[in-house]
Amino acid sequence: MSTPATLLERQTDFTRQVILDAAVDTLERGSVADLTVRAVAKHANISERTVFRYFATREEFLDAVATEVRTRLNLPPPPQSVDDIYALPRALYSSLETKARLTRASLHTELSDRIRGWQARERWSAVRKVIDALAPRRPEQERKLAAANIYYYVTASTWQYYRFYLGFSLEDSIAAAEAAIRNTLSALGRPALRR
Repeated sequence: MSTPATLLERQTDFTRQVILDAAVDTLERGSVADLTVRAVAKHANISERTVFRYFATREEFLDAVATEVRTRLNLPPPPQSVDDIYALPRALYSSLETKARLTRASLHTELSDRIRGWQARERWSAVRKVIDALAPRRPEQERKLAAANIYYYVTASTWQYYRFYLGFSLEDSIAAAEAAIRNTLSALGRPALRR
């Protein structure tokens, strides 16, 4: 049985969350360029010094913001099966769509590298594992390229490209990613998705 948090621990957790809430709200309203300690402190109605008490450096602050953004985007788990891969564009794109402004702001290099670092490795590894299990007799290079192509279609960058550069609707974006994944899996000898 765990001991209840002390008042100081609860206050620390609360203040830290207030700072992260203000940072995410700042991102949603503007961009990463607007994400300064000064702006976040002002938005949270606290001093800059207080922010630095909780996040000693800008790097530490951005790492915490990236973790908070990942949590709020509520991204689907990495795929464990071929059926999961087929379902991933709908699950991922729908999740990104519900937080479109936050997603687009998080694609800025200073944050996206931090967000992708963890998320990308996990999703990439999971896709590779599924592809390797699906087509173990295919050459390594072919499986690697198939996994890379699938991975490409299940990223926030590709969602943004479809939605905002090509002007696709959410449904058309999902359909485009699903078609590309179907084609890739078919090339490995996997039959088309049964519906």
